[in-house]
Amino acid sequence: MQLISPRALVKISRRNWRVLLLSIIAVHCFAFTLFLLGSRTEAKVKIGKLPKDSVANHPLRTFDGKQFTLAGLRGQVVVLDFFAVWCGHSKQHVPTLARFGDDERQRGLQIIGLAVQDSESTSERIAQFIKEFNLTYPVGVVQDPVFSDFVESRDVSVPQTLIYGRDGRLVAHFSGHDSKVDADLTATIKRELEKK
Repeated sequence: MQLISPRALVKISRRNWRVLLLSIIAVHCFAFTLFLLGSRTEAKVKIGKLPKDSVANHPLRTFDGKQFTLAGLRGQVVVLDFFAVWCGHSKQHVPTLARFGDDERQRGLQIIGLAVQDSESTSERIAQFIKEFNLTYPVGVVQDPVFSDFVESRDVSVPQTLIYGRDGRLVAHFSGHDSKVDADLTATIKRELEKK
Protein backbone atom coordinates (compact mmCIF):
# COMPACT_ATOMS: atom_id res chain seq x y z
CA MET A 1 0.00 0.00 0.00
CA GLN A 2 1.39 3.38 -1.03
CA LEU A 3 0.83 6.46 1.11
CA ILE A 4 0.13 9.87 -0.43
CA SER A 5 2.41 12.59 0.89
CA PRO A 6 0.92 15.75 2.44
CA ARG A 7 2.54 17.80 -0.36
CA ALA A 8 0.69 15.71 -2.99
CA LEU A 9 -2.60 16.23 -1.10
CA VAL A 10 -2.10 20.01 -1.20
CA LYS A 11 -1.50 19.85 -4.98
CA ILE A 12 -4.64 17.76 -5.47
CA SER A 13 -6.76 20.09 -3.35
CA ARG A 14 -5.42 23.20 -5.14
CA ARG A 15 -6.24 21.62 -8.48
CA ASN A 16 -9.74 20.73 -7.25
CA TRP A 17 -10.28 24.26 -5.98
CA ARG A 18 -9.29 25.71 -9.34
CA VAL A 19 -11.67 23.36 -11.13
CA LEU A 20 -14.45 24.19 -8.68
CA LEU A 21 -13.83 27.94 -8.99
CA LEU A 22 -13.75 27.81 -12.80
CA SER A 23 -16.95 25.73 -12.79
CA ILE A 24 -18.72 28.27 -10.59
CA ILE A 25 -17.61 31.15 -12.85
CA ALA A 26 -18.73 29.25 -15.96
CA VAL A 27 -22.17 28.53 -14.45
CA HIS A 28 -22.62 32.20 -13.47
CA CYS A 29 -21.61 33.39 -16.95
CA PHE A 30 -24.03 30.93 -18.54
CA ALA A 31 -26.86 32.00 -16.22
CA PHE A 32 -26.15 35.70 -16.92
CA THR A 33 -26.19 35.05 -20.67
CA LEU A 34 -29.54 33.27 -20.38
CA PHE A 35 -30.86 36.21 -18.33
CA LEU A 36 -29.78 38.71 -21.01
CA LEU A 37 -31.25 36.61 -23.82
CA GLY A 38 -34.45 36.20 -21.85
CA SER A 39 -34.81 39.93 -21.24
CA ARG A 40 -34.24 40.69 -24.94
CA THR A 41 -36.86 38.09 -25.89
CA GLU A 42 -39.22 39.62 -23.36
CA ALA A 43 -38.77 43.05 -24.97
CA LYS A 44 -39.49 41.75 -28.49
CA VAL A 45 -42.84 40.35 -27.37
CA LYS A 46 -44.00 43.92 -26.63
CA ILE A 47 -43.26 45.20 -30.14
CA GLY A 48 -46.43 46.41 -31.84
CA LYS A 49 -48.27 47.13 -28.60
CA LEU A 50 -49.58 50.41 -27.32
CA PRO A 51 -48.06 51.39 -23.97
CA LYS A 52 -50.29 50.86 -20.95
CA ASP A 53 -52.16 53.97 -19.77
CA SER A 54 -49.85 54.59 -16.79
CA VAL A 55 -46.90 54.79 -19.21
CA ALA A 56 -48.69 56.66 -22.01
CA ASN A 57 -49.83 59.40 -19.63
CA HIS A 58 -46.78 59.61 -17.36
CA PRO A 59 -45.33 63.15 -17.50
CA LEU A 60 -41.70 63.28 -18.63
CA ARG A 61 -40.14 66.54 -17.45
CA THR A 62 -36.93 67.79 -19.04
CA PHE A 63 -34.28 70.25 -17.87
CA ASP A 64 -35.38 72.86 -20.39
CA GLY A 65 -38.76 73.08 -18.67
CA LYS A 66 -40.75 71.05 -21.18
CA GLN A 67 -43.17 68.29 -20.26
CA PHE A 68 -44.10 65.39 -22.53
CA THR A 69 -46.34 62.34 -22.44
CA LEU A 70 -46.35 59.54 -24.99
CA ALA A 71 -50.09 60.07 -25.45
CA GLY A 72 -49.48 63.75 -26.20
CA LEU A 73 -46.82 62.89 -28.78
CA ARG A 74 -49.07 60.61 -30.83
CA GLY A 75 -48.55 61.38 -34.53
CA GLN A 76 -44.77 61.73 -34.11
CA VAL A 77 -41.98 59.17 -34.12
CA VAL A 78 -40.84 59.11 -30.49
CA VAL A 79 -37.48 57.88 -29.24
CA LEU A 80 -37.01 57.48 -25.48
CA ASP A 81 -33.37 56.88 -24.59
CA PHE A 82 -32.67 55.73 -21.02
CA PHE A 83 -29.00 56.26 -20.13
CA ALA A 84 -26.55 56.90 -17.29
CA VAL A 85 -23.84 59.57 -17.26
CA TRP A 86 -21.21 57.10 -15.98
CA CYS A 87 -22.04 54.29 -18.44
CA GLY A 88 -19.52 53.61 -21.22
CA HIS A 89 -22.18 52.10 -23.51
CA SER A 90 -24.40 55.15 -22.96
CA LYS A 91 -21.50 57.37 -24.00
CA GLN A 92 -21.07 55.31 -27.18
CA HIS A 93 -24.83 55.31 -27.79
CA VAL A 94 -25.82 58.99 -27.56
CA PRO A 95 -23.83 60.10 -30.64
CA THR A 96 -26.10 57.82 -32.71
CA LEU A 97 -29.13 59.81 -31.56
CA ALA A 98 -27.31 63.17 -31.67
CA ARG A 99 -26.88 62.70 -35.45
CA PHE A 100 -30.60 63.36 -35.95
CA GLY A 101 -31.22 67.08 -36.23
CA ASP A 102 -33.64 69.74 -37.42
CA ASP A 103 -34.52 67.99 -40.67
CA GLU A 104 -35.77 64.89 -38.86
CA ARG A 105 -37.49 66.98 -36.16
CA GLN A 106 -39.43 68.85 -38.87
CA ARG A 107 -40.53 65.50 -40.25
CA GLY A 108 -41.94 64.51 -36.85
CA LEU A 109 -39.09 62.99 -34.84
CA GLN A 110 -39.05 63.60 -31.08
CA ILE A 111 -36.07 62.24 -29.14
CA ILE A 112 -36.10 62.47 -25.34
CA GLY A 113 -33.05 61.46 -23.30
CA LEU A 114 -33.82 60.21 -19.80
CA ALA A 115 -30.98 59.83 -17.30
CA VAL A 116 -31.81 57.08 -14.83
CA GLN A 117 -31.41 58.65 -11.40
CA ASP A 118 -28.59 57.48 -9.16
CA SER A 119 -26.00 59.07 -6.88
CA GLU A 120 -23.80 60.09 -9.83
CA SER A 121 -26.62 61.61 -11.90
CA THR A 122 -26.56 65.06 -10.34
CA SER A 123 -27.92 68.02 -12.31
CA GLU A 124 -24.34 69.23 -12.81
CA ARG A 125 -23.12 65.88 -14.18
CA ILE A 126 -26.09 65.62 -16.53
CA ALA A 127 -25.56 69.20 -17.75
CA GLN A 128 -21.89 68.36 -18.37
CA PHE A 129 -22.95 65.19 -20.25
CA ILE A 130 -25.37 67.20 -22.44
CA LYS A 131 -22.64 69.73 -23.23
CA GLU A 132 -19.94 67.09 -23.83
CA PHE A 133 -22.07 65.24 -26.40
CA ASN A 134 -23.72 68.39 -27.79
CA LEU A 135 -27.20 67.01 -27.27
CA THR A 136 -29.84 69.19 -28.90
CA TYR A 137 -32.83 67.06 -27.87
CA PRO A 138 -34.56 67.43 -24.48
CA VAL A 139 -33.09 65.53 -21.53
CA GLY A 140 -34.67 64.73 -18.17
CA VAL A 141 -34.28 62.38 -15.22
CA VAL A 142 -36.35 59.33 -14.22
CA GLN A 143 -36.23 57.04 -11.22
CA ASP A 144 -35.83 53.25 -11.45
CA PRO A 145 -39.53 52.42 -10.89
CA VAL A 146 -40.54 54.68 -13.82
CA PHE A 147 -37.76 53.22 -15.99
CA SER A 148 -38.92 49.66 -15.15
CA ASP A 149 -42.50 50.62 -15.95
CA PHE A 150 -41.56 51.99 -19.38
CA VAL A 151 -39.39 49.04 -20.41
CA GLU A 152 -41.79 46.57 -18.73
CA SER A 153 -38.87 44.61 -17.34
CA ARG A 154 -36.78 44.13 -14.23
CA ASP A 155 -33.77 44.58 -16.52
CA VAL A 156 -32.69 48.13 -15.70
CA SER A 157 -29.37 48.01 -17.51
CA VAL A 158 -28.54 51.05 -19.63
CA PRO A 159 -28.72 52.22 -22.30
CA GLN A 160 -32.16 51.08 -23.38
CA THR A 161 -33.97 52.81 -26.23
CA LEU A 162 -37.67 52.61 -27.07
CA ILE A 163 -38.99 53.76 -30.44
CA TYR A 164 -42.70 54.45 -30.91
CA GLY A 165 -44.34 54.87 -34.31
CA ARG A 166 -46.73 57.66 -35.24
CA ASP A 167 -49.64 55.44 -34.17
CA GLY A 168 -48.19 55.29 -30.65
CA ARG A 169 -47.19 51.62 -30.86
CA LEU A 170 -43.77 50.36 -29.79
CA VAL A 171 -41.82 49.49 -32.94
CA ALA A 172 -38.39 48.71 -31.42
CA HIS A 173 -36.69 48.16 -28.09
CA PHE A 174 -32.89 48.23 -28.06
CA SER A 175 -30.69 47.22 -25.12
CA GLY A 176 -27.02 48.13 -24.93
CA HIS A 177 -24.94 49.52 -27.75
CA ASP A 178 -22.75 48.11 -30.49
CA SER A 179 -22.41 48.62 -34.25
CA LYS A 180 -25.49 46.45 -34.95
CA VAL A 181 -27.66 48.44 -32.51
CA ASP A 182 -26.33 51.65 -34.09
CA ALA A 183 -27.27 50.50 -37.60
CA ASP A 184 -30.64 48.96 -36.63
CA LEU A 185 -31.69 51.95 -34.53
CA THR A 186 -30.78 54.41 -37.30
CA ALA A 187 -32.62 52.32 -39.92
CA THR A 188 -35.70 51.99 -37.69
CA ILE A 189 -35.96 55.74 -37.11
CA LYS A 190 -35.56 56.49 -40.83
CA ARG A 191 -38.14 53.84 -41.77
CA GLU A 192 -40.69 55.18 -39.25
CA LEU A 193 -40.19 58.76 -40.45
CA GLU A 194 -41.10 57.66 -43.98
CA LYS A 195 -44.51 56.48 -42.76
CA LYS A 196 -47.31 59.01 -42.73
